[in-house]
Amino acid sequence: MTPEPANPPDSTPELPDGIQVTFPKGLLGFEQLTAFLLFEPKDGYPLKFLQSNENPDVSFICIDPVTVKRDYQVPLTQEEAEALGLEAPEDALILTLVVVPEDPRQMTTNLAGPLIINVRTRIGRQIILSSETYPLRCPILLQD
Repeated sequence: MTPEPANPPDSTPELPDGIQVTFPKGLLGFEQLTAFLLFEPKDGYPLKFLQSNENPDVSFICIDPVTVKRDYQVPLTQEEAEALGLEAPEDALILTLVVVPEDPRQMTTNLAGPLIINVRTRIGRQIILSSETYPLRCPILLQD
């Protein structure tokens, strides 16, 4: 099962106050944190924020990966799809984590470690893909 990419810019649902998302296994390096608030700042598309409910010092910037790589797809195994309770590809929201260095023009996103969230159940999981196929540091902004 390959989930559909996140919504294109003209059809992204607004997340006014955010939605609660549970990652039962946590995120890589933050396995102990499972409850998060996902929200999008006004006029912030394609960026979203994932704030830990358990540790206010932990928050992540995420991006809709199709804004960076148009043909981006996540090959989920049947086991992963079942663990997320995905019944249809459109039930999956795909996000990737963003790193913002001192010079924001050098922002990158990790295409090898996407977050898959079931929009119906609000259960998520981080999937680890091959870094040979999916770059760990994919530039977000086009360089001159």
